[in-house]
Amino acid sequence: MWIRTGLSIISAIGMAACDTPSPAFQGVPAQIVTVGSSVFEVRRLGTQVELLRTNTEYAPTFASIIPRASQAVFIATGCTPRPQSWEGEQTLMQVEVDCPDT
Repeated sequence: MWIRTGLSIISAIGMAACDTPSPAFQGVPAQIVTVGSSVFEVRRLGTQVELLRTNTEYAPTFASIIPRASQAVFIATGCTPRPQSWEGEQTLMQVEVDCPDT
C-alpha cells in the first residue's frame, strides 16, 4: 500500500514537471502556438525565448523540431531566432532572438 502511494506521488510530481518552464522563465506568461503537429508554450524575456512543447510526438529529434519551433517563436513574438543559438532538447528549448523592438 505504501509503495503504491509513494509511486503515485512520484508519478504526479514527474508529470507536473513535464509542463513547467525553467526557473528563469517561471512567472512569464506563455503564448500557446500550434505549428503543424507541434504545440508550444512560448515565453520571452528580452532577447531570450523559451519553448515548451506540450504535445506528444513519437520520437522526434531536436533537429526535426527546430523548424516548427522557429515558426512558433516568430508567430508569438515577431522575433527571428538566431540559428546557431538553439539549446535544449525536444521538449524544452531556448533560443536567442533578434527583435524589431530591441
